[in-house]
Amino acid sequence: MRKIISTALIILSVMANSAFALTLTDTFVRDEIRKQVIEQNKKYTDAELKVIIANMPFSTMTIADGQLKFVVSSNFDKFVPRDIKKVYIYSNGHLEKEFIVSVRTLAYKNVLCARTMLDREALLSKANVVPKRMEVSANLDYVLTEDMLNNRQMITKKWFREGEILDKRFVRIKPDVERNAQVQLYIKSNGVLVSITGTAMDEGMVGDYINITNKSYNKKYKGRVIGENKVLVNI
Repeated sequence: MRKIISTALIILSVMANSAFALTLTDTFVRDEIRKQVIEQNKKYTDAELKVIIANMPFSTMTIADGQLKFVVSSNFDKFVPRDIKKVYIYSNGHLEKEFIVSVRTLAYKNVLCARTMLDREALLSKANVVPKRMEVSANLDYVLTEDMLNNRQMITKKWFREGEILDKRFVRIKPDVERNAQVQLYIKSNGVLVSITGTAMDEGMVGDYINITNKSYNKKYKGRVIGENKVLVNI
């Protein structure tokens, strides 16, 4: 009789514990991890993100029932395409599970690609580049977007094959004055402004000071770039 009572008590105890337990599937946990990884990366990029999680250490897990909290942490304070994340699962503030997973984050963005083959020193324009939705997680910091091209003229520093994503490390902004270019030189002296032509010895953007030579007068000047192929010299 005692044996029967003891067995019954054990069964009741197991049933009572089960009533206060919660079973989580790997699908549910993956979704929670994805949400946090995407939210964390929003401060680094405006790209559309897709998160792939590998090596989940379980198919289901049982934890104490209660208010759940997931904490996903990383050793990096920046966007990284591949990372090892630490995952902590709490129930009612108590740590229930702790494990690590491999996370791959794909980033999709509208970026500029070569419409045709581009030679070195090619001036970029809508005729030879095209915006495309591309996966750019490997070089997210170096892509060019359409608004960047609208703001400045750019020139390639290397050869690009057709369809290749443009990398801003191999593109330079076209200067307002290029070296050896003919420029309009405005010489201001005692309130009088004189305009002559000259040849730029340096390249520069608006606000930069560059050297100019004038063969007619056999003189060299140093002036401030005030516009495209325009330089002001104060004497």
